[in-house]
Amino acid sequence: MRSKGHSSNLTDAALEKIEEALKAVQLCEGKLTADGYKELRGRLGHLMDTLYRVGESLAKST
Repeated sequence: MRSKGHSSNLTDAALEKIEEALKAVQLCEGKLTADGYKELRGRLGHLMDTLYRVGESLAKST
């Protein structure tokens, strides 16, 4: 079983990467093509599916 400190570090690292991704997407404002938009939406969908899968055990326990 992982310690809460380790889990917190992993969550913090994931949140940092998400913040970096948000900034990168914001840089695309006004420059995004239709194909680029479709690609970003697809990857965002994959991120949400992954978050749901990773958090599924929590959803079942609450």
